Amino acid sequence: MTRRGHLLLILCLGLLVAGVSVYLSERRIKEYRSEQFLMDTLVSIKVYGDDAAALPVAVAAAYGEMHRIAALVDRFPLTGTEECRRSDVCRINAMAGIAPVRVDADTLAMLLLAKKYQELSAGAFDVTIGPVMDLWDFAGENPKIPASSSIVATLPLVDSESLEINEIESTAYLRKAGMKLDLGALAKGYATEKALQALVRQGIQKALIDAGGNIRVLGSNTRNAPWRIGIKDPRQGDALVAIVTLEDAAAVTSGDYYRYFEADGQRYHHILHPRSGYPAHENMSVTVVSQDAGLADLLSTAFFVMKGEEALALADKLGVNLVLVSAAGRIVHTSGLAAHLEVLPGGAYRYDPR
Repeated sequence: MTRRGHLLLILCLGLLVAGVSVYLSERRIKEYRSEQFLMDTLVSIKVYGDDAAALPVAVAAAYGEMHRIAALVDRFPLTGTEECRRSDVCRINAMAGIAPVRVDADTLAMLLLAKKYQELSAGAFDVTIGPVMDLWDFAGENPKIPASSSIVATLPLVDSESLEINEIESTAYLRKAGMKLDLGALAKGYATEKALQALVRQGIQKALIDAGGNIRVLGSNTRNAPWRIGIKDPRQGDALVAIVTLEDAAAVTSGDYYRYFEADGQRYHHILHPRSGYPAHENMSVTVVSQDAGLADLLSTAFFVMKGEEALALADKLGVNLVLVSAAGRIVHTSGLAAHLEVLPGGAYRYDPR
């Protein structure tokens, strides 16, 4: 090849590279974010892609799934209203002690999940906690400490053994009159997972869903690195105790600081121990990391109720990870998080790596 031919070849290659660079810059990744208040919390969805018109469509589909699950598990509508007719949980509670109720496939899936982990957690998680939750009225404007006699009288209604599920007929039945389901410790995470699945169906490859302590990420971040998710200091809301890195996973936190009131210098929070009827007191916060937001939501509640060593042992058995801040100020985590967790210095906590 002549010298002139070499120069032409180099020029053509240079133009080709320039053309690719221009093309890539025009297809730069774009972000779309949206917020809605639902399931009693602020939900934020951020998605990324190169098709700006497709991003809001995908987010709308994700919110649609969350609204659908929220309607199925709403236990507060008045019996006979249209809202109650749309809610499987409302209808199941209304028919307690009377007859089984046919339910949606997702309601059935949540109830089966709840039954399974009620047994695995030795009763630390129980979706039949509804009657005792009503005594405390955390969903109202003026929660209160119930009379101990009321709690003792109501505790027999917290009984997952009396929740009958017929998978063939797709029905659920509470055998005792007065029993009530409360899926609040599971439904938000389950809805978050359904929202992520909707994003995937819409072709989204990078996303972050934040549903009030329920974090679910899709893929890596825009720098093609794991997402960095902060774990709040349970006593200083503007501070963090740790940072966990996530990729295609969920991190869900249950804490005694999300919904609580104080009386006579004592904090009363909404995570009740199913066997005592009083707020669990072993931990300040528990963060569960797994590949499913629904499971992480459920387990964060179960582990919060349990003693630290019991929670760590069960997490290892189930193949999930957790970060636990005990009531005594001890920070511990499963060994599987060692390479994905940064515990921050300072604060009033003692870090005990396993």
